[in-house]
Amino acid sequence: MRELIKDLENLRGDLAQNYHTIPVVLGIKASKTFYTFLTFIAIIPASILITTYNVGDMKYYFAMVAGALLVCLPLLWSSKRKREYLLIHFILKVIIGVGVFSILLIDLPAIINRLKDFI
Repeated sequence: MRELIKDLENLRGDLAQNYHTIPVVLGIKASKTFYTFLTFIAIIPASILITTYNVGDMKYYFAMVAGALLVCLPLLWSSKRKREYLLIHFILKVIIGVGVFSILLIDLPAIINRLKDFI
């Protein structure tokens, strides 16, 4: 999804360099539709993880991701300039970065206890 936003962001350069990215091949509207489809596909497993499985406090991360992806949709559909795509790109980078550390949320009390034992 992040790469698709990057391709939309750099559409002019891709056209000039004759790169065959999704926005170049399918067009801007189809690319935005594809991104919207991917967003809803990504929200389905997040919802299942929150409601069905015991993922500890990581459920907050999954809820944040679902919310952030939904916030990106109106931004995407109203985007016309590179600067607007950069905001969506930044949000997706934050999701990835926070996701790396959210693994600790699965069993945070156990990790804190281990750190106490270590110190």
